[in-house]
Amino acid sequence: MLAAGLDIGGSSVKAWVAELGGTVLAQSTRPLVTSRPAHHAAELDPGSWWAASREALAAAVGEARRPPGDYAGVTASSLRQGFVLTDGSTELGPGVLNSDRRGASQLDRLRADVGSEALYRTTGHWPAPELTLPKLLHVAATEPQRWAATRRVLFLHDWALWRLSGEEATEASYASAGQLADVGGRRWAGDLLDAVGLGTDRLAPLVEAGTVVGRLRDAELGLPAGLPVIAGGGDTQLAAMGAGGLADGVVTVVAGSSTPVQAAVAAPPDDPLRHPWVSTHLAPQRWAVETNAGYPGTMAAWLAGLTGSDVGDLWACASRSRPGAAGVTAVVAAPEWSEAAWATKAPQAVLGLTPATTGDDLARAFVEAHAFAVRANLADLERVLGGPATTVVVTGGGARHAGLPRLLADVLGRHVTVPEVAQPAALAGAALVARACGAGGGGELPGPPARMVPAGDPAPYAEPYERYVEAFAALRAHLPEAGG
Repeated sequence: MLAAGLDIGGSSVKAWVAELGGTVLAQSTRPLVTSRPAHHAAELDPGSWWAASREALAAAVGEARRPPGDYAGVTASSLRQGFVLTDGSTELGPGVLNSDRRGASQLDRLRADVGSEALYRTTGHWPAPELTLPKLLHVAATEPQRWAATRRVLFLHDWALWRLSGEEATEASYASAGQLADVGGRRWAGDLLDAVGLGTDRLAPLVEAGTVVGRLRDAELGLPAGLPVIAGGGDTQLAAMGAGGLADGVVTVVAGSSTPVQAAVAAPPDDPLRHPWVSTHLAPQRWAVETNAGYPGTMAAWLAGLTGSDVGDLWACASRSRPGAAGVTAVVAAPEWSEAAWATKAPQAVLGLTPATTGDDLARAFVEAHAFAVRANLADLERVLGGPATTVVVTGGGARHAGLPRLLADVLGRHVTVPEVAQPAALAGAALVARACGAGGGGELPGPPARMVPAGDPAPYAEPYERYVEAFAALRAHLPEAGG
C-alpha cells in the first residue's frame, strides 16, 4: 500500500509518494512565492500556493505510476506558525507566514497581561513576534473587519487538509508551535485565549497526528475520490520522526535554512530558565523540546550566491582553510535560544578580516559558525534534558554535504549519525498514514539506515568557539540588530 503527501515550505512545496514501509517512489517540487508588502511582513497568496501544491501532488502521483487502488491515504505537513483565515468557504485575504513579525506589536501586551512565566508554563513558548498568538492579536486589533468575518483560523497544514477534504481540523503540534495550546494537556489553551480576547470559537477541532480528518474530494490528482485524508504534523517534528528522533536519548539537528535542535521526551520539562520551546510530538505521550541555531543555512546560501557559487562549493572552499578560519569570526548563527536573546539579537557580522584573509577563510568562518551554534544549543538542550544525548542525528539539506556532519563531529568531539534517507519527512508521513489505517507498528519508526561519522578532535576549535560565543555576546550587547 502507498501514501501520498505534501510538504509546504516557505519557498517550495514538495510532494511525494511512498510505500507504507518507507521507500519513497516519487517526488515533485514546485516553487512558491512569498509576498513582502511591508517591513517584517511575509504573506502567501492562497490561490497560487494551492495551485502549485496540486500541481506537485499530481506530478508525484503520475510519476509513481501506481493504480489508485494502491493508495491507503494522503497527508500533509508544512512550516509552523503560518496560517490562513477563512469564512468557512473561502480564504479571507492573504495568508501569513512563519517569518512574518507583525506580532511584535502585541508582545508588551502579552508580557503585561499574561506574563512571560505564565505564558511559558501553559504554552511552552515565550513571547516572540513570529508566533501565531501575537500575530492573531495583531490582526484582531488592526483588521477588525477581517477578524469579524473569520470563521476559522487554519495553520498551513490544516488549510491543505481543508482544501483536500473540505473538513476543518488542527493537528496538535501546530497549535503548540503557534502558542495557542495548553501543551501539557494537548488541548487548546482556552482560559488563556479567553483572557486575551481571542477565544476558541474560530479554532478548529484539535486532533493528533495520524488521525483521519476527512475524505479526498479532489478528483483531478490521480488519487481515488474518498481516499482518507490524514493529519500530518509540524515540519521539524516530521523530519525528526523520519530520522529516528522519537527515541529516548536522541537529539536531532535539522540543518535547513534554519537549524532546529530537537529531542523527544515523555513529559514537558520544567526549565527554570524557560529556554526551549515545547510542543507536542507526533506520537501519543511524546513532546518535542527544541532550541534553534538561527539561520546559518540561509546565510551560507547568501554567501554562495554573492560569490557566484553554490553551497557545495562553499564547503570545498572551507576545506582549504584551517580550523579557526585564520582568525575570522562570522556571527551568522545563534548560540543562544531564549526570550532575552530573541528580543535583542546580535547583528549578522564578520569580524577579524585582514588583507591576508582569503575567500577560503571566509567560507570556513561561515560553516564553523553553524557548527559552533549547534554546539551551544545542544549543550543548553542537554542541560534541560538532565544529561548528554546518547545519539546526535544530523538531517536536513545541510546533511547532504558531508562537510557539516564531519565538522560537527570534530567541534562536538562526539559521534554524529546521518540517516541514509533522502526524505525522512516522507518516511514519517507514510508512517502516520499507516497508523491511521491500522497497518501495524502504531506509526512509530525504527531508526532508519544511517552512517556514523566518528568523533573528531575538538581541541583546534576550543579557542575559535570561545571567540565566536564572546563575539555574539558583545555584538548583542553593544550593537543590537536594528529594526528587530
